[in-house]
Amino acid sequence: MKALEPSNVPISLYIHFPWCEKRCPYCDFNIETDKKDGDEELLLLAILKDLDDSHEYIGNRKFKSLYFGGGTPSLISVKIIEKIINRLNEKKLLEEGCEVSFELNPKEVKEDYINNLVSIGINRVSIGIQSFDANTLSSLERNHNKNDSIKAIEIASGVETIDTTIDLIYGVMGQSLESLQKDIEVFCSYEIDHLSMYQLTIEPNTIFYKKELHLPSDVLIESMEDEAKEILNTNGIYQYEVSSWSKDAKKSRHNMNYWMYGDYLGLGPGAHSKITTKNSIKRMIKLKTLNSYIKNPAKTLDTFIDSDSYDLDLAMNLLRIKGGVSFEEIEKSNIYIPDSFLQKRLKGIEDELLEADGFRATQIGYKFLNDTINLFN
Repeated sequence: MKALEPSNVPISLYIHFPWCEKRCPYCDFNIETDKKDGDEELLLLAILKDLDDSHEYIGNRKFKSLYFGGGTPSLISVKIIEKIINRLNEKKLLEEGCEVSFELNPKEVKEDYINNLVSIGINRVSIGIQSFDANTLSSLERNHNKNDSIKAIEIASGVETIDTTIDLIYGVMGQSLESLQKDIEVFCSYEIDHLSMYQLTIEPNTIFYKKELHLPSDVLIESMEDEAKEILNTNGIYQYEVSSWSKDAKKSRHNMNYWMYGDYLGLGPGAHSKITTKNSIKRMIKLKTLNSYIKNPAKTLDTFIDSDSYDLDLAMNLLRIKGGVSFEEIEKSNIYIPDSFLQKRLKGIEDELLEADGFRATQIGYKFLNDTINLFN
């Protein structure tokens, strides 16, 4: 692998708060449900120390985006969030105009809370709506109801100084095509520019994995996807990544940095990082349990992406982008493209899974994305 230049690679920051009121049965994220008095302050100190000790990974770069995720960050005091943002500003680590995102559950979306977030520098919120349908929410065992979802979206969409995105899930037990249609129509009826839409997948480390579930058929899933696309496109909202839809100029800068193979630093229990070094790509995972992270925030489980694994790692990210990436964009983003990658790309063009211009999956290549990605294995 050729010598890389880390200082030329864009970098983002992700901060993980692990607490939730309950564990959703489909969730395999790193969460905890037993927050105790004083835990927030202890985690804050560990995150700030972790940030101070991460200079070798940051170098002379500034973060182009900052994302507070979880868990449920909206269970955290705004003062805790403010102290982190203040430290970042003191160290001059945020680019001018940095996108600062914050995840909320519908029940925590209160006007005063949103205004407090805006006052400390949050300019984008992501709300875990999942559905506006009572039966779908019940199937997912969410701790909010349809009215909570509607109220949350009304409050957030009324704040002009922030961008808002919501999450919706489809392919849920008992969910009908009409139910998803209604979810999409409700979303489109508000002034919201971004949607994250996920098909329910049953992961091994989840509560649902231990149950016998009756999921919608593949035929119904495809109908749901087609209908959602038609409604969204009619409203000027287009897919730009596997799970992401937006109006023009409202793509998530944080997520796009992931898919454009930028670097990201993860702080907090179980947070993931991808850092470019001189000789390889270093992927790191922090200790997962809260107490372990607090005791040793610098400790990580490391994986190095070398010449043998680089092509696949790169393709897994770039190919998620629906519109593809031009070679001009690749060069501008300082993405290293080895000869082996270009050879595999030619095979993909021959197999009609990749377009001949830039790096982009064909319509069939995007539909069967795993097969397209595996060309680079």
